[in-house]
Amino acid sequence: MKKFLLLALVAIIAVSAFAGKVTIWSWRTQDAQVWEEVEAALKSKGLDITIEYTAFAPTEYDSKVALALQTGEGPDIVYSRRLPGGRTQVLIENGLYLPIDEFTDMSNFPQAALNSVTWQDKVYGVPFAVQVVGIFYNKDYYEEFGLEEPATWDELVANAEVIKNKGITPFFLYGKEAWALTMQHAMCGVSVLGPDWIKALTEGKTNFLDPKFTDLNKRLNDLKVYYQDGFMGNTTVDQDAAFAFGQAAMVFYGAWGYQTWKDLNPDLNVGYFMVPPLTEDQTPYAYTYLDGAIALTSNVKNLEDSKEIIKFCATPEFGTIFAGITYNIPAVLGASIPPDPLLEEVLDVYNNNASPWVYWVGSVFTTQKPSLYDDVLSPGMQALYAGKLTPEGLSQMAQDAISQWYPPLMNQ
Repeated sequence: MKKFLLLALVAIIAVSAFAGKVTIWSWRTQDAQVWEEVEAALKSKGLDITIEYTAFAPTEYDSKVALALQTGEGPDIVYSRRLPGGRTQVLIENGLYLPIDEFTDMSNFPQAALNSVTWQDKVYGVPFAVQVVGIFYNKDYYEEFGLEEPATWDELVANAEVIKNKGITPFFLYGKEAWALTMQHAMCGVSVLGPDWIKALTEGKTNFLDPKFTDLNKRLNDLKVYYQDGFMGNTTVDQDAAFAFGQAAMVFYGAWGYQTWKDLNPDLNVGYFMVPPLTEDQTPYAYTYLDGAIALTSNVKNLEDSKEIIKFCATPEFGTIFAGITYNIPAVLGASIPPDPLLEEVLDVYNNNASPWVYWVGSVFTTQKPSLYDDVLSPGMQALYAGKLTPEGLSQMAQDAISQWYPPLMNQ
């Protein structure tokens, strides 16, 4: 009898420890205040929920989540990557994420966003942000040096030459972070190669040995003379500080960096343009993608409160909170964004200039191994910039890897 009472007491204590508390894991440190405001909004609706938000380093996050969920020690809610393929699909197939569409109204999302969270007709997360990448620049330097936003690649290089001659680093680059180098390659590809070329690649009508792909590799490699000294040892954190405080005039990055730069230096005057194409008669494009989703895990300890959070995340109210703090474009329709010219421009680019064909995040080339993202461009760009791989070698590396499993490129 005493043993029974002791077990019952332990169970009560365990349940009470989780009651009203929901744990959320993410890779985004900049979102901490979002969840403070979400907690306050839920409390104003009569929901006594406490949110414990933890952000891990992006390079460690996926392995931490996978291990925690597999051992039953994971959080209630996680930020998940997008579909198709990749880590998220594996977690779903192993039952580690739970479908949410039976209790969540997903009507405020466009189909393109839903495609990135749907697997076998079930929805496995609430999309939280749309990301737009390109070149962000210091508008004060451009004005001081009499520069205009470039319409072609050669004009971009000419601007960099002027800036360098004025004693300012034209581009700050993050050579230590392979994922970001892949992003740089991909954002240049949608304009320099163009979506029609990427579509032809996807259909097997061309391949990575096409001289156009090698030419892009060479153009990127030639930009090294405009990067900061020792760029192979720098990270995106270094970039944020350097750009915010005027040590570099331009960065290849995503709209998520804007909040950090403005936090570091509220007086920073930031502009944006898409990577310019080779000729003026070509249309520039932006690489856009769903950043991720807020997912319910099979480890959930506090199911009912977690459901309330998930449901709230699918509302325009959440999107307005999210955009107001992070200065990211919310994925949910009907949300308000801060009245900021840069955000309005980025949103316009997302609506009107998003490339329909891509080869980085959200691409078919990342759905199996070897992946163009993880196994080719990530190590390949670092090797290229370090002088250990030629532009031609990077093209061959891509063709050899993807032709192992992607049928349209086999036997080419």
